[in-house]
Amino acid sequence: MKKVWVLGLGLSLALAGCSDSGSDKEKKDEASKAEENTDTAGELMDYYLNLTTTVNGVDIDLNGYEEAMAGEEPPAGDELAALKESAQASAKASAEAVEGMEIPDGLGDQKDAVESFQSTLAESYNMKADELAKDGEADFTAADEKLNEAENQIKKVLDEAGLVSSSLISDLNG
Repeated sequence: MKKVWVLGLGLSLALAGCSDSGSDKEKKDEASKAEENTDTAGELMDYYLNLTTTVNGVDIDLNGYEEAMAGEEPPAGDELAALKESAQASAKASAEAVEGMEIPDGLGDQKDAVESFQSTLAESYNMKADELAKDGEADFTAADEKLNEAENQIKKVLDEAGLVSSSLISDLNG
């Protein structure tokens, strides 16, 4: 009877030891995933901040044109022509800057979504440049819709990464 009891106790201890090692592995896996998510979020945030800073460095004339046209007395004549020309160059430079942004390799599953966002944002700037090349007043309605689409895309990516989403439009025009 004592032998059965000792054998039962030994088996119980062995099983308890096995189940603990399994939970240790699960804890390590969870810690690894948490660290990976933190790294991804950090890379994503660095990418976003770098993108907005870069674009804000080249879209100054485009923002100036849009602000002037929204004013009480929009410019006309030679002043308007000069503003449109510099705004068009600014829009092209902004699209090129966006297209030239390097997407970090560490984004994992979100890399495709960031590539799509980046393409949409560049398209928005190209649409503005095309509108500014036309005679007459530029109509940015379609380009602004494309910019809203880009904002929704990046918000979704930021949310999925556990980051507080920002307003892309405010970050680029603010």
